Amino acid sequence: MEATDFRHWQDPESHPHLCEDWQSRAVADEQQAEADERDRQEQEQEQEQEQEQEQEQERLRQEQEAEQSAQKAGGWLSRFRT
Repeated sequence: MEATDFRHWQDPESHPHLCEDWQSRAVADEQQAEADERDRQEQEQEQEQEQEQEQEQERLRQEQEAEQSAQKAGGWLSRFRT
């Protein structure tokens, strides 16, 4: 018995032993699986982009806090110098 190669199911002549109804179902199922995979990949990309944006916002927030801390520390140090 040969292994079935699902990549060629869209070709209606690739599996002539299937009745028309089952053949159309197999093609529809394969197309749906491909669409689902594309959707999953798009969602993954969107999630990655959101994570990158959140990380960038956190980095900017930390930089801003560091600058504010440095300004406050500089203010206290300058009081002791005079």
